[in-house]
Amino acid sequence: MANKPIDWSPGNWPKLLFDLFTSFKLATFVLFLMLLVTLFGTLDQVDNGLHKAKEIYFHSWFINETMGNIPVILPGGMLLMLILFVNMTLGAIVKVRKRWRGAGLLISHTGMLMLLAGGFITNKFATDDYMALYPGMSSSKVESYREWQLEIIPLSEDGKADKAWIYPTEVLNTVRPDEQRVITTEALPFDVVINGFSKNAMPIPTSAPMAAGVAGKEVDGFKLSPQKSAKESEQNLPGAYVEFRPDDGSEAIEGILWAGSYYFDPREKPMPFTFKVGDQLYGALLAKKTRALPFEVRLDKFIFERHPGVTTPRNYESRITRIEEGQPDKPVEIKMNEPMRYEGYTFFQESFGPAGSNPGDDMYSQFAVAKNPADQWPLWALCVTGFGLMVHFIVMLVSYSSRARKKRSASAATS
Repeated sequence: MANKPIDWSPGNWPKLLFDLFTSFKLATFVLFLMLLVTLFGTLDQVDNGLHKAKEIYFHSWFINETMGNIPVILPGGMLLMLILFVNMTLGAIVKVRKRWRGAGLLISHTGMLMLLAGGFITNKFATDDYMALYPGMSSSKVESYREWQLEIIPLSEDGKADKAWIYPTEVLNTVRPDEQRVITTEALPFDVVINGFSKNAMPIPTSAPMAAGVAGKEVDGFKLSPQKSAKESEQNLPGAYVEFRPDDGSEAIEGILWAGSYYFDPREKPMPFTFKVGDQLYGALLAKKTRALPFEVRLDKFIFERHPGVTTPRNYESRITRIEEGQPDKPVEIKMNEPMRYEGYTFFQESFGPAGSNPGDDMYSQFAVAKNPADQWPLWALCVTGFGLMVHFIVMLVSYSSRARKKRSASAATS
């Protein structure tokens, strides 16, 4: 018997779309595409590093990349997760006929939807920062690994800084290397002109032979040479040509800002490019984006142990005090596999420094600080899914036992 023709009239489109998005074939196809995206994303980490590969393959809506000489044109991980979420919601929760025998599967599918929803929340709202402290130091701020911002700081005569005026990461990242961006504000008596921004750059003296092939103007005997993005994005050191144009029409001040002038030792303060407008001294620098914590962390002791005869660390952990207004100070131990979770933040013992430290040298402890509203969702989703499978197993076992008992009773009655 021939298949009934599909009704493509506009009035039937909602039903066609519903049938499409509840189709088991669609779910199978999406899972196959997710397998391909996972494969290409994993292979791409070799060349582009973990963070960039995640951005390209797993956090995107569409992929249009070239791996070697092979074009990779696929739906991105976010789009595939969204389609799978809609498919499971409509097909496994809404469309399916509700029976007590299917209760376990409904519960299990709910757990899977929780896992997908947690992925969306993590991608949209999670932050990934760090904090580095020497013993005795305390801080209530964390710094970003990869996000940089332009800070303009009014300075006093003794070099102390007042409150900084900040151009956020989102502003810098939209400036192309060959673009000029003029930013004005009534808070400052000058305009800030960004004459191109490079996400990874290196200032080189004009006396160096390689400077001849570098485009861009010379400023104080230096040029800014754009570099290929580092494999690990946190290793990128951005740079920019900047110009400060006073509102009174006096001569503009030019400079090169480079993130390499930012001190990575937590005891040192960033070194700004200084300039004067009128009688006021200002500093400008590219600094890592900071986020405030609702509490303060003080490092009391950093324990670092090496394997005998080598520099390889055997163990390192931190003794901290968590300080919060209106609360008693709380001593906490943070170890490599024992993070501190508090107020939605998770502090992991990440690393230490400075590099090349010898036994007896002062060392700092570095914490990876994650804030993820869906941090525990994978655990909850696993529990819900496991509970659903257990219910389904029990229902099937009872059903099978009941059928077997009836079969034995029927056999006994006929014998």
